Amino acid sequence: MKLNRAFIVLIIVLMVVMLLFETTAPNRYRWDDYSQSHFSKQPFGCYVMDSVLRASLPQGYDVVGPGNKMLEYKTLKSSKRTYLFTNNYNDFANSISSSVLNLIKDGNNVVIASDNYYFHNDINERLEFSIQSIDYKYYSSAKEELSNDELLDYVDWHPGERFSPATYRIKSAFCHHDLYLSDSSYRTLATIDKEISSYYGSYTKTITVAGIRDYGKGKVIVVSMPLIFTNYGILDNNMRPLALRLLSECGDLPVVRFDSTLTSSDDEEQAEGSPLRYLLSHRPLRWAFYLALATLVAFVFFSARRRQRVIPVVKPPKNHMMDFVKRIGGIYFQRHDNLDLLIKKCAMFSNTVRAKTMIDLNNYDHIDEEFQALASRTGIPFEELKKQIYDLWSETHLADISDERLKELIDVMNNILKKINI
Repeated sequence: MKLNRAFIVLIIVLMVVMLLFETTAPNRYRWDDYSQSHFSKQPFGCYVMDSVLRASLPQGYDVVGPGNKMLEYKTLKSSKRTYLFTNNYNDFANSISSSVLNLIKDGNNVVIASDNYYFHNDINERLEFSIQSIDYKYYSSAKEELSNDELLDYVDWHPGERFSPATYRIKSAFCHHDLYLSDSSYRTLATIDKEISSYYGSYTKTITVAGIRDYGKGKVIVVSMPLIFTNYGILDNNMRPLALRLLSECGDLPVVRFDSTLTSSDDEEQAEGSPLRYLLSHRPLRWAFYLALATLVAFVFFSARRRQRVIPVVKPPKNHMMDFVKRIGGIYFQRHDNLDLLIKKCAMFSNTVRAKTMIDLNNYDHIDEEFQALASRTGIPFEELKKQIYDLWSETHLADISDERLKELIDVMNNILKKINI
């Protein structure tokens, strides 16, 4: 018994330790993770966005990274696509060199969503755009700004050939940069009337957040809000239509997003595909796993208790009276002793009458009074009842009695008992 108690205490202590560990564990969401990685499920990762776009875009959606064959110019030139570059791939100019410009000239489209102040190589010079911060806020304040529902901006979509005017409400944390389009061939896609606070006071300024231009046979879209292409942006009902409009502005082409964190090795895919990680990444499977663990703990807890021996069901004793009667009757039938049977039947008849009516047929001194009381109880005339009982007594003194006469006398006794019961 002491061992069982120690085992139960150990289980309880382990459960308390696990509960404390879960409650003191760090927050599962990291608001400082701006990797926009394909494997990141953080608010500013792209795991959910890539899954949603892959299922939503009818022309197709894919994610590639360094070392992928799709980055080779010959492969890229073989078919027309829309290529998406974000802060995650801010060094694409060095990686692909002037192949990006050649892609656009050949009829591909490029979407550059970034808030970097400059681009390497001659990308910014030849595409003639630049990005500048308007209030010098950094991503470190994104969580505080997102938690404040009053910090909102309204993106005005300018009418064009493909889409009509629209207004989208977004969090102010997604837009702290102005887009300068130095070439007149750019067409403004979206602007924000943003309130700017400075040393001299507050004023309202219209800033450009998205523009488009033709370059060769292709098109270039520049966006200064890269975080709309993240898990948070694609799950927000106001920003999702804006992100889809930007991707669809170039035409109905397959979309390819470049991700610098995506490698050709299968290490991350195997880590993501491990059974336990897969179970814990889906809410229904995760709770089913927790329920199974709780059931196992409950089973161990109750199995540790002392088992009580099962009490067997005691069956009531069987009534063998009918078997006894049948056996006695069989004996009398084999011996054919009718006289003895009649004597025993008469004795039982007298006992039954005395028990039910308090009339003693063995009280010979006052027998007539007893007969009168029995006649009144049964309704049988006094003389007839007296004759029946005297005939019965006289037959018990004979040497033998036939079966027919025995049956008649037994019927007489049964008839009297029947009338008494009535």
